[in-house]
Amino acid sequence: MIICKTKGIMKILVNIVVSFFSLSFFTFIMAHIMPGDPLYAMFGESAEKISSVQKTRIIENMGLNKPLLYQYKDWLVNFFHGNLGISFKYNLPVKDVLMKALGNTLFLGIITIITIMIFSLLLGFLCALNEGSILDKILVKLGTFFYCVPGFWLALVLVLIFSVKAGWLPSSGIYEMGNEGDLMDRVRHTILPWLVVFLGHLGYYSNFVRDKVIEELKEDYLVTAKAKGVPKHRILFNHLLRNVMASYITLIAISVNHLLSGSLVIESIFSYPGVGKYIFEAAKYHDYTLLMGW
Repeated sequence: MIICKTKGIMKILVNIVVSFFSLSFFTFIMAHIMPGDPLYAMFGESAEKISSVQKTRIIENMGLNKPLLYQYKDWLVNFFHGNLGISFKYNLPVKDVLMKALGNTLFLGIITIITIMIFSLLLGFLCALNEGSILDKILVKLGTFFYCVPGFWLALVLVLIFSVKAGWLPSSGIYEMGNEGDLMDRVRHTILPWLVVFLGHLGYYSNFVRDKVIEELKEDYLVTAKAKGVPKHRILFNHLLRNVMASYITLIAISVNHLLSGSLVIESIFSYPGVGKYIFEAAKYHDYTLLMGW
């Protein structure tokens, strides 16, 4: 028994190691063979004014003149020493950029997950308890519509309505210049990216709750409880909600990664300084060290 468990653990560890080296090597090679010049990440348009001699010297200092396998070996050595390098574009340690971006993404992601959980439960139960009604049909169709609409299109529509036309909400960034510590200003900048991810996923989870509640309502134990005259609120909270929540929490736990990754594209559209925006910029400006840090 112990031997079998040891073999299972060893197999998992081997898979993790193989996956890490394969993925990191593939990403490293692809990042370097993409057309473009990393000097643009460091100097912007001023890179065109740099002489060829200066370019050669800078590239040598950065170690980009070495064969790719040697560069990958250097990156691995630095990685295992906890050194992810310096970002070409931001001229900051990659770890600092990562932590800042991850914090912003988690701020948006946690708010999105909590609100989706609350509202999908409410809408799911509302639709299930009014199955077949006009309200049920409208909410189901709206949920399906927003789930099928591309996030980037919905983002542009919301920016047009709330930022361009009404002027109520900012269309980019995470706070106004000089308002870094203003929580309300940060919330205002988060509303539009949150709303896009929220609307895009709400229908899926509320429909899941709706279908699960309808399925549970047909179970024998609920039919028996109704026949015995058990109060409706006791049936709802003591039996139905408890059984639905078990499946629902499992689904949310499995989908956390999906919900967070769904916000990455939205971040780049709204210039929200999270993981998605920095990944996009790292690829765009050939910031190899920052791209590898993700």
